[in-house]
Amino acid sequence: MLDPTDQTILNLLQGNARLSNAELAEAVGMNASSVFERVKKLERKGVITGYVATVNPDKIGKPLLAFIRVSIDANAQTDIDAVNKNVLDACLAENDILECHNVAGEDCYIIKVRAGGPKQLEALLARIRRLTRSSGSVTNIVLSTYKESTRVEPYNEEAAPD
Repeated sequence: MLDPTDQTILNLLQGNARLSNAELAEAVGMNASSVFERVKKLERKGVITGYVATVNPDKIGKPLLAFIRVSIDANAQTDIDAVNKNVLDACLAENDILECHNVAGEDCYIIKVRAGGPKQLEALLARIRRLTRSSGSVTNIVLSTYKESTRVEPYNEEAAPD
């Protein structure tokens, strides 16, 4: 588990990954070299997996956000490894696919996509259906977004409900 200092460092970096070690050190009451070592340790342990710049999708021509629920034919699920590979290959082949999740329930996969508009989404859907060999899909187009975040709060055992 992470100690409170590591949790604070993670929260700060998730809010602004460009914070310097000196700024982090000031926030947690440590010296910069100690914070640097903690960050490097979090990276080595795989807790921090990378740093990204968030962009405004409207400004780069990708205003349409959609979630696609994909079902796979029951017969195809007998070779689930092949099905999963097809889905993985489709996700890697398509830059407009932001996320893909294998889920329990009525659907097999939920895919988050960004597209330039309805025509681009239609073409992307056709490629996804073909590449995944889906038996069906349902697409939900997002009208408004009230919250979208990449922040993951570290688990705090003391704050967990009983």
